[in-house]
Amino acid sequence: MAVAGSRPPRSLRGRLLLAVLALTAVVLAALDAVVYVSLRDHLLDRTDTSLRGVQAQVVKQIRNGRPPAQGLAADARMLGVSEYFIEIRRPNGDVAPLAPGLRDPGDAPPRVPEEAAGGPVTVVSEDGGGPDYRLLTRPLPERRGTLVTAVPLSSVDGTLHRLLLVEGAATAGALVLLAVSGLWLLRRGLRPLESMARDADAIAAGDGGLRVAPADEDSEVGRLGLALNTMLDEQEATQGRLRQFVADASHELRTPVTAILGYADLHAQGALGDPAHLGRAMDGITDEALRMRRLVDDLLLLARLDTVRAPERLPVDVTKVARAAVAAARAAAPRYPVALDAERPAVVEGDGEQLRRVVDNLLGNVRAHTAEGTGARVTVRAAEDGSTELAVVDDGAGIPAESLPKVFDRFYRADRARGGHGSGLGLAIVAAVVDAHGGRVDVASTVGSGTRVTVRLPAPARA
Repeated sequence: MAVAGSRPPRSLRGRLLLAVLALTAVVLAALDAVVYVSLRDHLLDRTDTSLRGVQAQVVKQIRNGRPPAQGLAADARMLGVSEYFIEIRRPNGDVAPLAPGLRDPGDAPPRVPEEAAGGPVTVVSEDGGGPDYRLLTRPLPERRGTLVTAVPLSSVDGTLHRLLLVEGAATAGALVLLAVSGLWLLRRGLRPLESMARDADAIAAGDGGLRVAPADEDSEVGRLGLALNTMLDEQEATQGRLRQFVADASHELRTPVTAILGYADLHAQGALGDPAHLGRAMDGITDEALRMRRLVDDLLLLARLDTVRAPERLPVDVTKVARAAVAAARAAAPRYPVALDAERPAVVEGDGEQLRRVVDNLLGNVRAHTAEGTGARVTVRAAEDGSTELAVVDDGAGIPAESLPKVFDRFYRADRARGGHGSGLGLAIVAAVVDAHGGRVDVASTVGSGTRVTVRLPAPARA
C-alpha cells in the first residue's frame, strides 16, 4: 500500500518549487565542496610549509654540531607549529627520538610509509583514536640516517569540521529561506493561472460566460488567456453554425415531408379516387421523395467531408471529368447549352467521384439560378507549375455584390424570390470538396453580366 505523503507533488506550484529547491541544493552543495576542498588544500599547504621549516631547522642544527632538539620548540612555534614529532632512523635500524614536542605522550608515534620520501604525506591513525599526521622524511648528510618529521592534523581537522558545520547551517538556512520566498513568489505568479482555471471550470459547468481572465498581450499567461478566448469564440461560432445548419436542414426537409403528408391525407380522405388525380399525387410524392433523397445525399456528403478531410489520392484527369459532366448536363437539360473548352489532359491527385460532383454542382447551380436558355462554358487549363484551373462561366443575371461573400454558406440562396429552387448546398459542397483537395475556389460576378466560378487544384505530389 502506498504511504500517504510519499507521492511527489502534482500541482504545478509544488513541482516548480521542488525543482528550484533541488537545483539550488545541488549548486550550494557544489559550492560548499569547492570551498571545503580549497580550504583543505590551503591548510595542508601551510602545514607542509611549517613542516619543511621545522625539518630545515633540525638539519641546520645537526650540520652546525648543535643538539637537534635545542631551542626547537621556540623555533617551531615561530613557524606556526605547536605540536610535532621528530626522530632519526639510523641505517642499522635504531630509532632516536629527538623531541616529542607537545604531542600527547599516550599517542602512538606515526608510522612512516615508504612514499613519504617523495614529499609530505598524510598518515592516518592506525587505531582510529589518535590524530592523523602530516609526515615528511629527509636523508641526513654523511649517511647518518633518515630524519622523520611529523605534525598532527588536529588543527586542520578541527577547522574543516567547523567549516562543515557552518556550510551545513548556511545551506539549510538558504534552502528554508528560498522555500518560503519561492512559495510566496510562485503563489503570486501563478495566481492568474488559478483564476483562469476557475473561469474554465465555471465555463465547463455552465455557470459562467465564455471568457477567461486575464487575457492580454502583457504576459505569457495573458497570451494564453487570449488564445483560450479565441478558441472559445471559435467554438461558440461553430456551435452557432451547427444550430443554424440543423435549423436550415429541418426547414428544407419539412417542405417535402409536408407535401408527402398532404398527398397521403388526400388519399385518406378519398379525394384521389380519379385515376388521373391519383397519378398526379403519386408523381408529386415521387418528386418530393427524390428531392429529400438529394438533400440527404448532400448532407451526408458534407458530413463526410467535415469528418474525413483527406480524400482518396489517385491520378484524375480533370479534362475527362469535365467532358463527362458536360455530356450529362446536355442530356439532362438540353435547353441549357453548355460548351466545353478542354483539349489537353490536366491530371491532379484526388477522388474522381468528388471532383465530378464539383462540376455537376456548378452546372446544376447554373440551371437552378438562371433562366431557361442561359448558356454556360466549362474550361480546363493546366498551368506550367502543374496546377489545374477549372472554370464554369454562365451568361445569367449575375449575383448581387452583397451576396457574394455568402454564396458558399450552407442553405444560402442569393435570391429566393426570383425563382431559385436549389437546396443552397451546391456551392457549399464545391467549397468543401476543393478544400479537401488542397485547392481553392473563387466566385466573380456582375449583375447583368453573368458569373464565373474558378476552381484551382494543386499539382500532383508525384510525377
